[in-house]
Amino acid sequence: MLDIAIVDDEQAERERLKACLAYVEEQQGVSFSVQEYESADQFLMMFEQQFDIVFLDIQFSQGMDGMNAARQLRKTDPSVLLIFVTNLAQMALHGYEVDALDFVVKPLDPYAFHLKMQRALGRVSSRKKTAIEVRDKGSTVYLDTHRIRYLEVSGHYVIYHTRGGNYTEYISMAAAEKKLNDPAFFRCDRRLLINMRMLTKIEGDTCVVDGETLIVAHILRNELKRALANYLSGTQRAKEL
Repeated sequence: MLDIAIVDDEQAERERLKACLAYVEEQQGVSFSVQEYESADQFLMMFEQQFDIVFLDIQFSQGMDGMNAARQLRKTDPSVLLIFVTNLAQMALHGYEVDALDFVVKPLDPYAFHLKMQRALGRVSSRKKTAIEVRDKGSTVYLDTHRIRYLEVSGHYVIYHTRGGNYTEYISMAAAEKKLNDPAFFRCDRRLLINMRMLTKIEGDTCVVDGETLIVAHILRNELKRALANYLSGTQRAKEL
């Protein structure tokens, strides 16, 4: 089951979109869990990193507009699939600014919508292959490796620091690293494993990961620089595509 958010201040449009999603469920043999929000402000206030796809209107009668909401959303969740639903196609063309996957124009046509959803479902399927299972406080959570900032050893536990919160698992760092099996992660200290996708700076024996300064073991500093250079050159990124 995929989690879907619909953000639109017109109930009739939300109902129309849900009907289109029902058509996709029938045609594709998939199932959706849909949450509705009447404003961009309400969505951002209640947002949790659980959605696979967010359908976002651009124009709202009150409060924040869709483009500004999308910019705020990207600060919290840089990878959720975002699709604009609008009658202002010319504005949706600026979706590249917030890494929107696509846009659909009102009034929605079920057949055209189905074609666009095939692309979105393919992208979701690809993203789910990067998820790992983590046992946190007796519960099982699935974390997208692209959203993990870094891993940190704490006693007999490993803390997964993500943009959606922190999760703690009774596991060794070596076992956690093996579970990740992701070349974008680098062990910069015996207690730290960082995601180079979010590495922005290396200075002395520290590095900055998603705005947070972390320690780099002195003997690993040059190795980290080489690993980052390889990643940025595309050697590792090509494996993600």
